[in-house]
Amino acid sequence: MDIVLIILVILIIVVGLFFKDFKSVVYFLGIIEIFFRLIHKIASLIGIKEFSSFITKYIPSSLEGIINNYSSGILNTVLIWILVLLFIYFEWYLINYWIKKKK
Repeated sequence: MDIVLIILVILIIVVGLFFKDFKSVVYFLGIIEIFFRLIHKIASLIGIKEFSSFITKYIPSSLEGIINNYSSGILNTVLIWILVLLFIYFEWYLINYWIKKKK
């Protein structure tokens, strides 16, 4: 599971450097969160034991799961609050996009 953290951090850095925009990093984190949850939901709905165990073993259930796996105590609380704030920004960007699209 350590590789997941390394890959995630590298991807966040690449997205930040490539797009040079905080909004892109927030969108990326939202996309990753939705992807993790979607994969786990599909695995549970398909019901194939080997596939479900593979997904459970190698793909984290959410970004919060990654944070909880690699931190504890006050650092964990701070990182979870940062994640919540990033999701609030993500929601704000989505709502703004939706409102602008309606006009």
